[in-house]
Amino acid sequence: MTDPADPMATIIALCAEGARRFGDDPRAIASFVEHEISLMSETERRQLKEQLTLLTDGGGYQKPIM
Repeated sequence: MTDPADPMATIIALCAEGARRFGDDPRAIASFVEHEISLMSETERRQLKEQLTLLTDGGGYQKPIM
């Protein structure tokens, strides 16, 4: 299910599998994804974190002021 060469594909696959198993239950899906990530090697977890950090520019989201 996971692809060490493509961390984002791993996240997508885990989310899709969680949705398949738990339907429309965001908490169950999140718990499933977190559990599966916890079973990965330290290297795989680090790659996922780095990829997600790049996508978010390493900072928090700030709602635009209108």
